[in-house]
Amino acid sequence: GKMIAGMNYQSPQVSRSLFSTGQIYVDRMVTGSDSTPVGLDTKPVSLPIHNGRLLRTNLDSNGFTMISHLSPLIDYYDEYQILNSYYPECCRLVESITGAKEVFAFDHNIRSSTKKSWLNTTDASGGKVKVIKDGSEVQTPALIVHNDYTITSAPLRLKLLSEPPRLNDVLRKVLGDVPLISPSKVEDILKGHYMFINVWRNIADTPVKDCPLAMCDAQSFGTEELITFEIKYADRTGENYFAAHRESHRWIYYPDMVKDEALLLKVWDSRGSIALHHDQKPNQGDDNGDTFQSTFSFHSAFKDPTAPADYPARESIEVRLIAVF
Repeated sequence: GKMIAGMNYQSPQVSRSLFSTGQIYVDRMVTGSDSTPVGLDTKPVSLPIHNGRLLRTNLDSNGFTMISHLSPLIDYYDEYQILNSYYPECCRLVESITGAKEVFAFDHNIRSSTKKSWLNTTDASGGKVKVIKDGSEVQTPALIVHNDYTITSAPLRLKLLSEPPRLNDVLRKVLGDVPLISPSKVEDILKGHYMFINVWRNIADTPVKDCPLAMCDAQSFGTEELITFEIKYADRTGENYFAAHRESHRWIYYPDMVKDEALLLKVWDSRGSIALHHDQKPNQGDDNGDTFQSTFSFHSAFKDPTAPADYPARESIEVRLIAVF
């Protein structure tokens, strides 16, 4: 129930920290493409990736789970269909899985493995990449071990959503200058329990074999391997976590995902062990299963060595949401 594949980690030379050092960053253009990153030293590590279809996973312990969920009959290459039909669908899904009081969808990415970038230097065919009607550029899969938010950037992103949408916010198209989250509510949300969750889906008619997504079980890593990476936009700075490798890391993927399946990936939890205690040891979940709460799951696309060379490119969408409890 597992395969061996390469995961792109940062080498031991890269300084680790829960908070930004200002030394590791990339500049992101309004179009969504990046300058050459500074301060990284990416090194592939070969490791086993387990078949998640044979395992039981959940958001609280592992930081991710996969479910059957019918894909709405929309054109995923039409921005307004995503914003008007797919966002509400994802909100309902996250609400039903997490029991959240309120869920807000605020961003998305369409990715295709034909697209090359510093995050995808594999033999991306550089083939024809589809164009999103009224949307930003199709992105590349991220073949690097990362998490989308940090202890600093998660609350900051939430705060920004209580302000008028920024220049490169997709929400401008539907909200104009109206904030997604009412400014009067945001302080209470920040004090309480909230989660950032991505809903990831295959949008091609063929199962995913090229560049599938894998997740690192939240119980198998700790804070010591975290590296803060800044993304400098024109009008704000975001942060991701990258990671150094540790033997305890346990990787899981769902082979051959189809359109009618959805992967829920927790990318921040304000009540998670790291968020609350600024500290986590691997396998903490084993000793005190009751008190362990995942803060996020590292994830990365990877090259499946068993995938046929002529197999259609991966096409996927992930929608970013905030669940409020």
